[in-house]
Formats: sequence, structure tokens, C-alpha cells
Amino acid sequence: MTALVNAAPNSTAPREGAAVRLLNWRDAQHFDRFEDLPCTLCGKFTPMRSHGDEAVHKVCAERWNATHPEAPRYQDAKRDLGTRRFHDDLPKPGKKATVHQLPERPSPEAQALQLPAA
Repeated sequence: MTALVNAAPNSTAPREGAAVRLLNWRDAQHFDRFEDLPCTLCGKFTPMRSHGDEAVHKVCAERWNATHPEAPRYQDAKRDLGTRRFHDDLPKPGKKATVHQLPERPSPEAQALQLPAA
């Protein structure tokens, strides 16, 4: 998933309109419900935590990843999860996506056109 960024001219964010890859931080380990600490990147207080227990806003981590493409990557089964500093949650083994196959329907060209009687 990506999002567009409107960056301030003097920020370290990517250029305005550039796509930034969003992080998947759905696991509860990323939220500290007891204490807000200053973000290591912007200095504002946040309850969010990285995988390394670093206090950081998710948006700040996404922008840091976008401005540091040369940083070492974290991969799982050939899938890029982000940088080693800020990366996606690993897929949970019990949470496999179920794909349901829809029944095959005839194409519209193969169906006879039925008009109402006049």
C-alpha cells in the first residue's frame, strides 16, 4: 500500500507527491497504552512503538523508510517488509487469506437476449 505525501519544503520527507509505502502495524505490540514517549524522529509524544521498542509515529517511520532506500531491508519469504529499523508485522501463520473461487458464469455474449413482449 502506498500514500501520497505533502512535504514541508525543509523536511526530510520525500518530495511532494511522491508515493510512500505504508507500514502494516496492526499488532498490539506497537501501542503502549501506559506511557507516551517522544518520537525519536520528530520529538512529539506518541504511544506508538517500532519492533525494536523505539518510540516513533507510524507516519514518521514510513517517511524515514522512504528517505532511506539504501538502509538494510527486512524480508520474509522474498517479500520486502521494509527496512530493518521500521518494517511490517510478519504474517501470522494462523491468519492465512482464504480465496473463494466464484462459480464460472457464461460470458454475456453466450447468453440469449430476451426482450419483453410488446
